[in-house]
Amino acid sequence: MRVLIIGGYGTFGFGMAERLSNEAELELILAGRNLAKAKVACAKLSGAATFTPLHLDRNTLALDFKPDLIIDASGPFQAYAKNNAPQPVIQYCLTHGIPYADISDDGAFVAAVMTQDVAAKTSNIPLISGLSTCPVLSAIGLREVERIIGPASDVMIGIAPSPKAELGRNVVAAVANYAGQKQVSVLRDNALINIAGLTEVRHETICVPGDVPLPRLPFALADAPDAWTLPEDFNALDNIWTGAGTRPIWLHRFLVFLSRAVARGLAPKLTPFAGLFHRVRGMFRFGVHRGGMVVHASNADNEASWHLVAEGDHGPRIPALPVVALIRKMLRGETIASGAYSGHQIIGLPELAPEFAALNIAYGLHFDGQDTPVYEQVMGEAFTRLHPAIIEQHLTGEGRIYSGACKVTRGRNPLSHIVAAVIGFPKSGTDIPVSVTVVPTATGEKWTRNFGGKKFSSHHSLGRKKWARHVTEKFGIIAIHMAILEDAGDLRIEVQGWSIFGFPLPRFLRPGGDVYETHDDQGRFVFHVDLKAPLFGRLCKYEGWLTPDT
Repeated sequence: MRVLIIGGYGTFGFGMAERLSNEAELELILAGRNLAKAKVACAKLSGAATFTPLHLDRNTLALDFKPDLIIDASGPFQAYAKNNAPQPVIQYCLTHGIPYADISDDGAFVAAVMTQDVAAKTSNIPLISGLSTCPVLSAIGLREVERIIGPASDVMIGIAPSPKAELGRNVVAAVANYAGQKQVSVLRDNALINIAGLTEVRHETICVPGDVPLPRLPFALADAPDAWTLPEDFNALDNIWTGAGTRPIWLHRFLVFLSRAVARGLAPKLTPFAGLFHRVRGMFRFGVHRGGMVVHASNADNEASWHLVAEGDHGPRIPALPVVALIRKMLRGETIASGAYSGHQIIGLPELAPEFAALNIAYGLHFDGQDTPVYEQVMGEAFTRLHPAIIEQHLTGEGRIYSGACKVTRGRNPLSHIVAAVIGFPKSGTDIPVSVTVVPTATGEKWTRNFGGKKFSSHHSLGRKKWARHVTEKFGIIAIHMAILEDAGDLRIEVQGWSIFGFPLPRFLRPGGDVYETHDDQGRFVFHVDLKAPLFGRLCKYEGWLTPDT
């Protein structure tokens, strides 16, 4: 199978070739205006596939061979969409009967391709536009949510690239071009309208169930095909909003401020400053190397959200994966009927799941609209993967009492004894009878632990604002904000922040330690809490087992 990739030595085109390098039946032709770059890209690749460089200008396309598929990975598609004339690559494919696909992230461009349905059927080829993160992953997330809540009327889609990911200059240029300009399409009250780019902001925390959440981010309205393409297959949708949450957050907020000034006529267009923004963003590539996506949807009765997180350098590979899945599909001999399509109509989760599994990419559902106990709510579908004894411990109902035995070990630092006394931790001892009473409250759950007559209580609730998708545990004036993780059926807790009287305290002083829940060979719930803090050392360690009282 011979595949021509226009822009084959670019970030996404090269990413496609890299992912497909072990397909022995594949010849990948990496094409573009710079033959030297195409040759360098081919030299970097190895594997069973064949790699061929080619000098090619997409505007004057003329080939002396007929590929089995032409992929347009060049962009920026926002610039192409302004030209109402037929696109030369698409016209070439229609004229010569060559299947076509692109990775366009521009709604107008994708919509224009879909108007070529009759021409594609006449030429007996598929034309597939928008084989990228949006709308392919947007539709995947929406389908997953609708499995839980039924047809959705409102959807918010947010994409957050890793702060260390390289954003191409073309991407930054496209954003600068529509910032503050009424060029970004949204579906609002079932009508497609244009809004000034980056002028609307929504906040969301991306968190794959059972994993550490990303920081809570502001997402600014961004250009994407979702509002143009999703209503055709999701008929109940009245509102579609897509945003980008880039980091560093201060630069993101500054761009929102400038965009609003442009929209009000108080500042010039940002297009001339695209190079400056690109350089500044490149200078501040700090933070945890994680990126992600959220699709939050609702209807009159319920709401849920689908989350995806990519670790390290695997996030920037995502936009290329739908094309990779398409080519693998064709290599398997699966035919695509002639006609014009949006990418989400051709590639779904069954095709992309193997690509995600080969990379460090995780995803899952949160059941946001359901009235469930705190830990079940924060863990989403990961809660069902816990050991039965742990699930039983957290299904509090109207209130539960658990009894068992434990061992307590206090820290040796005199300062740690002061903190332990303030919180109410028990003194050291072995085989201490213990009971835990869990009572629901209006805002969460009150946990009262009784260690041989020594009681201390804490309140567990869903984190808010910055600490959304965490559990906040309060010991009087102290609040601990915890990520709740699923680890091979065990529940693990990682402290992400803390505060006193509501005032955040320095991260380097935050408490932590080895805290997890598991089960023993008798099927009993087992807890292990070893709390430590910088300067103080161990505060208190208590470990033991519990069973529910009848």
